[in-house]
Amino acid sequence: MKSISTRLVVGTSLVLSVFVILVALSVSWSVHERAKTARFDRLQGLVYGILGATDIASSNRLTVNAMALPDPRLAHSTSGLYAELVGSDGQRLWQSDSTASWLPETTVRPIGDWLFETVESDGRPPLHRLQLATAWQFDNGEELPFIVQVVDEADSLTRQLQRFDRTLWATLLASAAALLILQLVVLRQSLKPLRILGDEVAAIERGELDSLTEEVPGELYPMASGLNALIRSERERHAQYRHLLDDLAHSLKTPLSVLQNLARAEHRNGETIREQTRLMQASIDRYVQRANLRSPRYLAPMINVRPVIDRLAESLGKLYEHPDVRFNVQVDEDFQVRMDEADLFEVLGNVMENACKYGARNITVSQASDQRCLSICDDGPGFPDVELEQLVQRGVRADSQTPGTGMGLAVARQLMASYGGRLEPGHALGGGAQVSLWFV
Repeated sequence: MKSISTRLVVGTSLVLSVFVILVALSVSWSVHERAKTARFDRLQGLVYGILGATDIASSNRLTVNAMALPDPRLAHSTSGLYAELVGSDGQRLWQSDSTASWLPETTVRPIGDWLFETVESDGRPPLHRLQLATAWQFDNGEELPFIVQVVDEADSLTRQLQRFDRTLWATLLASAAALLILQLVVLRQSLKPLRILGDEVAAIERGELDSLTEEVPGELYPMASGLNALIRSERERHAQYRHLLDDLAHSLKTPLSVLQNLARAEHRNGETIREQTRLMQASIDRYVQRANLRSPRYLAPMINVRPVIDRLAESLGKLYEHPDVRFNVQVDEDFQVRMDEADLFEVLGNVMENACKYGARNITVSQASDQRCLSICDDGPGFPDVELEQLVQRGVRADSQTPGTGMGLAVARQLMASYGGRLEPGHALGGGAQVSLWFV
């Protein structure tokens, strides 16, 4: 998860999900508790109302005035609201007309004690019941203890709470989705300067821009200005390097001219001097040209590799036509690498020319499965049984019989390393030599 946008979206989603769950649970618990308290208060009011309608008969028996009951549902059967008075011995002293055949048994408790609970029984709907243990006090000081019990079916309240929970979750989830979409929009706008900065860096790498715009938010200004300073510094160093080589070439021009004049005057060693001065002049021109053409690695353009290989194969095929050299190129047409074209020509030219020079007739240039590696294989004698790492050192040659300087693979390896890649010599499956070029 390397993307900043992905990290922020995932983080925001997790935080929002936890927030929604916690809010839903807390609100649901609060509403359920409030509903339970409201049910207790309502049943408590009914208990007080029933006590207000209760009187004592001449036979010291409790009676309840049905006309004074606090809720008319107590007078209707199967209304879902039931009430009864039960003596301390468990005998029912009075029951409302709505009372069903079964009610939960009362529990003997101390005088003045309340009991509120939900009663569940197999095959029966859950019930909310409230009972109060109290006593009727006579004038002579005697007491008649009894229990007032009010029972209400819990189905209606349970359905209401379930409906509330569904509505609550649906509302919170919809709100969370809307907030997440809004957060994505805000996030996209907030990260827009970073995307623009990334596009400008890519444009600089392609050679389309010279520097980054510094009209960015304050948080990004130090980075943008720092990158611009780094680019300017690198370009100045590159220009200084090129100027130094120009100065070197200019300073050697006069001594070379003197040597050439001496060569014309001297008959005995004149040809040798002319040959050596020509080689010196060619080397100077070559490295000055490389200094002028080569760009810093991160400013190098993306170039297609296949045309470079085809041009080299055509040139080398004409140069080494005896014996007949055949090239088999297995590289995609759209395979690109970030490298200066002159450097790519030099790397591939050195490797492919070595294959031609050391007796190969069939040379295969193929693209590896990982798409970032080129393999140049030949059917020649291959590398000798020496440490392969030595073959890419300056001046080391695999075949001392063939003319050469031993610099080709070393120069190619140095160029590959300067672009972040690598060159690895090895043995081909058919017994020839193989050189693998790994590009970044």
